[in-house]
Amino acid sequence: MNTALASSASQRSPAALHAQTGGAGETVICLHSSAGSHAQWRALSGELEGRCRLVVPDLHGHGRSPAWPLGTASTLQVDAHAASQLIPASDTGNGPRGVHLVGHSYGAAVAVQMALRCPRRVLSLTLYEPLPFGMLLASAPDAPASREIKDIRHSVASLVREGELEAAARLFVVYWGGASAWDGMSAAQRVGVLLRIGTVPCHFEALFQACWTVDLLRCLTMPVLLLQGSDTRAPARAATDALAAALGHCEQMEIAGAGHLGPLTHPDAVNAAIVLHLWRQWAFRGPRRVPAPMAASVEESGHVHAAMP
Repeated sequence: MNTALASSASQRSPAALHAQTGGAGETVICLHSSAGSHAQWRALSGELEGRCRLVVPDLHGHGRSPAWPLGTASTLQVDAHAASQLIPASDTGNGPRGVHLVGHSYGAAVAVQMALRCPRRVLSLTLYEPLPFGMLLASAPDAPASREIKDIRHSVASLVREGELEAAARLFVVYWGGASAWDGMSAAQRVGVLLRIGTVPCHFEALFQACWTVDLLRCLTMPVLLLQGSDTRAPARAATDALAAALGHCEQMEIAGAGHLGPLTHPDAVNAAIVLHLWRQWAFRGPRRVPAPMAASVEESGHVHAAMP
């Protein structure tokens, strides 16, 4: 992680999420995907260094954070509640009260749930394929994309229950990353996934419970950027499109050549889009402007489908 970031372990209660923090100014909280950790955002941390106060936690059962709480229902509220404790309690004088949320996959869905919990405290959302599978199943329960993701959920959960953690991890990584994804990982990367795969069924269950309605999402009036890969899986595309349609006011951008793991496989293009969206929000409240080279890099790497009104 960026050397400017420091562990918040000394400032947290035993049950709190571990988080790396650093910098000053408006707060940006970055939430990682299933089977990942705060380290996923290392490159983005470098891009944002000196521009904001960055908070990068490990979610339950990942990295250095505690396990998923025993006896707790598998819903997005579990991580959303814990991550919401990282929102500054009051204005520090360096920016408006509130935070910008960035998330990928499960972490992006947690970001949406956080925004629903406290919409007045969230200044913007930047989301890469948040996967509200509950919305997809509610609208098209028998569609091929719905059947596909239900099969993957069942297979991963069954393997975890049977103690076949390596098989579960391989299936999960290959499904989202492609046939060579597991074999292309280093030994250390595989160990990391094996240590976290036991929590992934909780994530699947939480995403299947995410059935946000248009009326519920109406309170999310902050700027929203929805990112997705041009080569992503059908369930990811369908779920992201369902959220976009329900939100109505969001901006969408497609990252050419990327799949669901775009923040990991295409970090330059994805991070450029994230930073540009954040800079647009900051520019509305101060003299800072988006650097021209940054804007150009986004134009070359993605395609904007809908503009914020």
